[in-house]
Amino acid sequence: MFARSRLRLFVAEALGVTVLVWAWPTTTLASWTDLESVREAELSHAANRRVEAMARIAAAYLTTDSDPEASMEHHQRALDLDRSNAPLALDMAGLHLQRAEIPEALAVLKDSLKHNPKSADLALRISGIYLVKLRKMELAERYARKALKVAPDLIEPYQMLYAIARAGGRGEAAAAVLTLAEERRNDNAEFWTGLGDLSVSQMLMEGNLVAQERAGRAVSHFRRAVELGQQDANVLLRALNFFFASGYPDDAVASARRLLVLQPSDTSSREKLAIVLAQTGRLEQAVIELNAVVAENPASLIAYRTHGELLRQQEDFSAALEKFEKALLLSDNDPRLYLEVVDLCLKADKPDRGAWWLAQAREKFNRLPELPFYESQLLGYLLRWEEALHAMDLAADLAAQYQPSFLTAEFYFHYGVMAERAGQHAKAVGHFLSCLEVDGDHAASLNYLAYMWAEQGENLVVAEDYVRRALEQEPQNPAYLDSLGWVLYQQGRYEEALSSLEEAVGHSLQPDPTIVEHLGDVLVKLGRPEEAVTSWQRVLGVEGVSAEVAVKIRAVRATQTP
Repeated sequence: MFARSRLRLFVAEALGVTVLVWAWPTTTLASWTDLESVREAELSHAANRRVEAMARIAAAYLTTDSDPEASMEHHQRALDLDRSNAPLALDMAGLHLQRAEIPEALAVLKDSLKHNPKSADLALRISGIYLVKLRKMELAERYARKALKVAPDLIEPYQMLYAIARAGGRGEAAAAVLTLAEERRNDNAEFWTGLGDLSVSQMLMEGNLVAQERAGRAVSHFRRAVELGQQDANVLLRALNFFFASGYPDDAVASARRLLVLQPSDTSSREKLAIVLAQTGRLEQAVIELNAVVAENPASLIAYRTHGELLRQQEDFSAALEKFEKALLLSDNDPRLYLEVVDLCLKADKPDRGAWWLAQAREKFNRLPELPFYESQLLGYLLRWEEALHAMDLAADLAAQYQPSFLTAEFYFHYGVMAERAGQHAKAVGHFLSCLEVDGDHAASLNYLAYMWAEQGENLVVAEDYVRRALEQEPQNPAYLDSLGWVLYQQGRYEEALSSLEEAVGHSLQPDPTIVEHLGDVLVKLGRPEEAVTSWQRVLGVEGVSAEVAVKIRAVRATQTP
């Protein structure tokens, strides 16, 4: 008995309740004449019931794991003693719901609501049960409106009514709930934040995230929340996330700066601030914030990537590469990040390093055909044709096993190019023909095959047909006009070849060594060697010119020497 009294006193003191300890008289209450004494006795009785209820709650929590049934009994006894206690009723209802005892949960909540009719929490819990567990929309709305009546400046009743309207497929009713909430005039930052969230939900449900009117409402709600919640980190964070995601940079910056006053070590918000500053051209401020992020969290992937992107925009590719490589060392589970690093390697004139990174990526993501495909392109850039062809072979095998959709016409075209450059003529033809099986009008493959055959002096009739089909799609393409001229040259149709090659030269933005060399060859065949030399001399020293051009010039001049 003594221990129980001690527990009562402890709980009571914790609740701030003053307990009156009475030495109860032997006389009856009716014999008392002092009205104040009667009131004190009534107060003492109510307080003791409250203390007893709290003691029962404590006992319930102590036995929750070891004896669930006893815990339930203690909860019930506590509720019998203090039926208006909303938190207790909510706990008891939760226990019933865990046992799938929905009627019992409702009975507990409704009984407590009778004794505490101004509890919005109780009404909302009942509404939620009718909505989620029983799908009884009318009853759910009735209790949600009870909550709204007693707590019109809390956002939760509006949220519940909105959810009920949406669950019932009543879009206009849901919109009306928002309008009703917008008519309130209060200084509750949480209210306006929640209303902003509801406005975003409405835009999502309407399938129109760019609706100016609704978006404007959401923005105004979050701005109001920030204005009222200058000391509320949760409100500021939710507003920041909205402004950041919705493209309101100035609001995002203001929210982030205020939030960082309250929580200076919030690296996530500082990262968002840096990103927005960068997006709006305030690069120096962005770098300051990024350095602060890294100082607080050296493992911030976002900070390194954002800083790297800023440096890339400033075309400081070596410094950008350094940041992206640090990001990749922190998180190597995204193949796209490898490709960004490779791209920066090329821009920083470090192609061999790019090839190394691609090789690392290929080993790590050994089922992705994209990686050996890109590796092949890079090796081709380095003129390492046999390695490039080997990488394409790997890409083809992976695509066949894991991603057949990757075997597109474009894939086969590049496969053919790598094979031809590696000296695998027959293999290249096979790949170009595979490209044309996928896309019979693939102009680049039609042209490449035609030119290959012209170089070999074979299949010239088919070659002419192919290149003319390519020219139907791109009639002014100088490369295709050159191929046609060379096919005609190999057929001995020099006048026609000259016309096509002159047209190719005319459509070239700058002298193309191959086209000019072919033009000179045709002019020689037509008996116009001096014009041929003049043409060839135009491309001497131009990058990509064949060594044969100088030889041809000397040969023509030798024949003209008296």
